[in-house]
Amino acid sequence: MPSVSGWRHQLPVYSPLSAAALLLGARAAARGARRSSAQQRLIALLRARYALTSALLTDSGTTALTAAIIGILGDRPGFAVALPAFACYDLATAAVGANVPVLLYDIDPYTLAPDLASLRTALQHGAAAVVVVHLYGCPVDLGEVNRLAAQAGAVVIEDAAQAVGATVEHRPAGRQGSVAVLSFGRGKGLTGGSGGALLANDETGARVLERGRGLLGPPDGDWSEVAAIVAQWLLARASVYALPAGLPFLRLGETVYRDPRPLRAPTGTSCSVVAATWGLADREIEVRRRNAERLLDELRRQPGFETIRTPRHSQPGYLRLPVLASPAVRRAACDTAARRLGVMPGYPKVLCDLETFAPRCINRDAAFRGSRLLAARLCTLPTHSRLGARDLEELEEWIRTVCRR
Repeated sequence: MPSVSGWRHQLPVYSPLSAAALLLGARAAARGARRSSAQQRLIALLRARYALTSALLTDSGTTALTAAIIGILGDRPGFAVALPAFACYDLATAAVGANVPVLLYDIDPYTLAPDLASLRTALQHGAAAVVVVHLYGCPVDLGEVNRLAAQAGAVVIEDAAQAVGATVEHRPAGRQGSVAVLSFGRGKGLTGGSGGALLANDETGARVLERGRGLLGPPDGDWSEVAAIVAQWLLARASVYALPAGLPFLRLGETVYRDPRPLRAPTGTSCSVVAATWGLADREIEVRRRNAERLLDELRRQPGFETIRTPRHSQPGYLRLPVLASPAVRRAACDTAARRLGVMPGYPKVLCDLETFAPRCINRDAAFRGSRLLAARLCTLPTHSRLGARDLEELEEWIRTVCRR
């Protein structure tokens, strides 16, 4: 089993924020904080940051996305949702939960933005909702996407679940689509242990949100949420995390498809925790950017890597640092030694290659060359604030070493 100290690079898979703040929120819930007041505090914070028309809090980002898709397509039978072919598998879960057909579109592997020709084809074949994702906190300018969607009569859902801290034209990611999705789950830049939100940025988004509101069932119990947060707090310690992380069959940190769950409102606990950690998350973003820029300086000097381009007048949040690797380097990124440093391969399959999801994809036989290149070559590096000077030096040395092989 790898040494305990080595697993500290991976800890933000469970908690990028202060464990003390997580427990503060849990303690507030244990003292009987009312869910309604906790929700009101969180909605006020969201309104101030995103200048919203309205917001709907949910038990997860996946629930928020599912509700958005149903809110758009529920009265348009036969129409499909357009999803990026390379994305978190939770997008597939949301489409299955909404029980709608799917048209995939390709991703530009060098920007992580939609391939516009591929997206245009999806719209022409009946996509009435378009989901665009800011992968790993790398922002996407949705200007042309919005124009294409408007021409086709489609609604844009901006998935900002990974994009806390990212900005486009000095506005936070999540302000460009008619509706936007946030996630407060573990490993996100702003976390409550669980939770999510659906944001409305215009009148169309407000109508979608109100339809989604009626889909939510009651929240799970607060005490089960407290237990989950305490587990997250424990796993934020390298001495504890090293034990399960060293057992491959537990598949910690791996991307796996999950079946849909009932759509629920959030617990008061998760809302309290998000509000309690709001300021800490803002400080964490600045550290992630500094760490990412340091690693990028080294990556740009090495022939085995190609860095991702982001739009002008944008600023990444760098939940993690994505980079295209040569085939040899990508293989090295899958080794235990790399995983111990927090280096991880990207999503291993395009969505149409997921066995249980493929039949739902109308255009599953398309090439999706950019997305398949990403599945084969993308890897990500950690950026979180628990990386010390020695940790960054080890990552820089790994970058140099794998390029010399």
